[in-house]
Amino acid sequence: MKKFWLAIALTIGAMSSAQAMDFREGVHYEIVSEERTEKTEILDFFSFYCNACYQFQPFSNMLAEEFGDNFKKYHVDFVGPQGMGETIVQAWATASILDVKSELAPAVFRQHFAQRNISNSKDDLKTIFASIGVDGDEFERAYNSFPARSLTNRMRREAQKYDVRATPTFIVNGRYRMMSSGFRDSNNFFDDYLALAKYLVEKDS
Repeated sequence: MKKFWLAIALTIGAMSSAQAMDFREGVHYEIVSEERTEKTEILDFFSFYCNACYQFQPFSNMLAEEFGDNFKKYHVDFVGPQGMGETIVQAWATASILDVKSELAPAVFRQHFAQRNISNSKDDLKTIFASIGVDGDEFERAYNSFPARSLTNRMRREAQKYDVRATPTFIVNGRYRMMSSGFRDSNNFFDDYLALAKYLVEKDS
């Protein structure tokens, strides 16, 4: 019985702690637009060549689990080897078309940062796709398809729209940019950052 009441007390304490967090504009988030999207939308602008994005993968997974189809992961074109910008974005669009994003992301990040083997060409990326079960012909068809090119253009437009200059960048409901710098003293950074995302999703709704 004591263990039961202890568990209840800990749960209530955790809930109270989350509710007590004081998220402030200019510290934890900033406004990037006067208007918000009609529906909930969390955008994660990232790069496979960004070590911080690699470290933030667990948090991106938390957002995906929390917000489902309202969470979108967009690759940027300004991080990485010269000449790979559009190629890597279109490869990520290809993964979306083929519905292999959840398999591709850890494979690319593992190769880039655990194995220290950076992709420098489309053929390098095609090899990674092959490692997750996508053969060369299937990759080429999807990569060169109209849907892949359209999604590539959309990701680039969205990054320009929100003036994304660093990765990872998280935009909530088209109105708020989350600021990791406001959590330097956090003991549970990812949990607190997720609490911010939830707060901003409901803000002004």
